[in-house]
Amino acid sequence: MLAGIVVAALIQLGPGEETPTQIAGPQGTNPAPIDQASTSAVVDESFEYRVGLLAGISTSNFWEYMGDQPTIWNAYVLGPTKPALYGIDPATNTLIPEVAATSDPPLPTWDESGWRVRVELGDDVSWADGEPVTAGDIVYTYETVKRLGLGGGWAEAFPAEIEQMAAETDTTIRVELSERPGLGTWPHGIGLAPIMPAHVWEPLTADLDNAGELYALDGATDVSGGPLQIVSMGEARIESAANPGYPDPAISEVVYTVFADEAAAVSALSNDEIDTVLNPNGLSQESLAALGDAAGVTVERSPANSVRYLGFNLTRAPMSDPAFRHSLALLLDRDDVTQTLLPEAAPAYTVLSAANVRWFDEASASSIAEPYGGDLDRRVADAISALVGAGYTWETAPAVVDGALAPGRGLAIDGRAPAPLTILTPGDEYDPARPDYTTRIESTLEVIGFDVRPVVTDFDTVVDLAFSEDAAGARQYDMYLLGWTLGSPARPDYYGLLFGADGPANSTGYSNPEFGAHLSRYEEATRPDVAKAALWGMELTLAEDLPYLVLYHPDIVEGYRSDRVRFGEHEVLGGIQGRLGGLADLEPVG
Repeated sequence: MLAGIVVAALIQLGPGEETPTQIAGPQGTNPAPIDQASTSAVVDESFEYRVGLLAGISTSNFWEYMGDQPTIWNAYVLGPTKPALYGIDPATNTLIPEVAATSDPPLPTWDESGWRVRVELGDDVSWADGEPVTAGDIVYTYETVKRLGLGGGWAEAFPAEIEQMAAETDTTIRVELSERPGLGTWPHGIGLAPIMPAHVWEPLTADLDNAGELYALDGATDVSGGPLQIVSMGEARIESAANPGYPDPAISEVVYTVFADEAAAVSALSNDEIDTVLNPNGLSQESLAALGDAAGVTVERSPANSVRYLGFNLTRAPMSDPAFRHSLALLLDRDDVTQTLLPEAAPAYTVLSAANVRWFDEASASSIAEPYGGDLDRRVADAISALVGAGYTWETAPAVVDGALAPGRGLAIDGRAPAPLTILTPGDEYDPARPDYTTRIESTLEVIGFDVRPVVTDFDTVVDLAFSEDAAGARQYDMYLLGWTLGSPARPDYYGLLFGADGPANSTGYSNPEFGAHLSRYEEATRPDVAKAALWGMELTLAEDLPYLVLYHPDIVEGYRSDRVRFGEHEVLGGIQGRLGGLADLEPVG
């Protein structure tokens, strides 16, 4: 059920322009209205689930969505139209069968020809036009991805270790691999890969030579194998109906309405025009105030599957000095700042959130957090000791006076006064907590003796500067404050992207062979316990090196019409929007 959204593993948090890795894709370029009413999906007027969106979709072509346009808005609408072998149970973050016949993914086996995985398919899922979903559809999807060199989410779903996929029968798929697959390949790659209908797309793709030609095709003739089939699509209104070939549909019709801004969507929710608003950032404080005591509306808080962090330019002094990063981590009271600015959020000392209970290790996390809490005198002494060892001197050193930090005066590093430092951050209009948190970081660095100058600008400018280099190949910032959503909670797969030496979203210049060794063990692990141990090896190394200073794990606030709908899951990681509107656990009221 969630495979359509979680294959895109990593999303930079933005105000409506979320894409994997770092930079947002194009928005506001909706396809021309299309009519798909000729499909066999029948709109049952018995219940209409009304969903508000803050942006429209940028393509009607599922191939392009997964490859070049993995925006969150495309995921909300297109994600429910394709099945996978497995989905993700939002309550436990474990795999559950969708097209596969059984809940336990079969283990890879070795024979004289190499490593193999054989999966039996069930017979519960059909395409919306009545054709069964078969092993041939999976083979066609894989072969099209490889033949046309599709990237993005497709490349993640079908990694290079796959040598061949074959349909032994209509209900048996065989995957041949060049090596024993790690969990990221099987089952969390192939098992979550969307399946495309071969009988629809094969005639259209037979003569294509590249991804661009495929992405240029209209998605109007596509059919669904997921819970929803798109019936009509316009710039401001998209209608989907239950796929009659998908078992146990909870609702018969979903209408997505695109609003100009959050205020308009919240007004529609309050006035009983929609049932919920899907927004990866949740509702703002202004929206909560606007809802007030709106009759029939319930507001829920859930842990967001995301993290906010301060990124350091490790190629520029003093950010390149571990003593600088550690002294900031010691002196910045993340518990106090979070409680003051974001009382519903959780202070962060690890990239992984404690809300991901399947992967979280309380003992390891506590050992990582321990140096940064407790006695202020001890933390100041540890910070000063590290800085002195790195060549820092003061006319008057920082100290604790009457229980509070007193700033140092006359700072010099190796005998020279340091240059002013900058911190890039989005402004109040995007997220008031970020510039406020940046002010607290500024004050902490000023205690050490630095002249700090926050640069408050728009989100896109922060992203552009943090994730690009100038003509000489130099990184263009000192520090920046941003956030990531963290992809599939069933198997965290962002460590290599963010911190691998060649990671496509490694914006800091971080490289550590010890981290790389843990990462390799994680990616090669074939058992969850081995993978979890390697994950915490990575977290411990990151806590020692601090390429990021992780700040807090936010919550997400959502509202819905509890007089019309109810959900089987509450306050789970990612909330309602994290499971595409709660389509799998939603029930009409009355």
